[in-house]
Amino acid sequence: MAFMEWTEEMDVGISEFNNHHKKLIELINRLFNAMSENKTKELLEQIFLELIEYTKYHFSAEEKLMIQLNYPEYTRHKQEHETLTKQVMEKFEDYKHGRVLVGLHLFTFLKNWLYDHIMKEDKKYGEFFRNKGIY
Repeated sequence: MAFMEWTEEMDVGISEFNNHHKKLIELINRLFNAMSENKTKELLEQIFLELIEYTKYHFSAEEKLMIQLNYPEYTRHKQEHETLTKQVMEKFEDYKHGRVLVGLHLFTFLKNWLYDHIMKEDKKYGEFFRNKGIY
């Protein structure tokens, strides 16, 4: 069962980053399915960490291209990445230490931050990168 689906409206026009976003959605869905199937805490932590690491990888790739092409919103976008990473890390630490359970509130948070970030922030760089010949 898919908790979150890729839609064409999420297309930022840069195939590499679209693929990254699809992978992030896949990881959120894997975490959701593991929770739904009452998998072990260790497996949930493993998938959660994979989601965090892939998020960092994705953000780093975006930021590298932003620097390379002198993206004017780089500083603000990087700050957004840092805030999102911190929030996800805090959610993981809360889960790991038993302060919060993996539940619908967590998945709603993950879905909303990814969707909102793509639609509000990443769409902006998509147009900029395409104007520089990056697809």
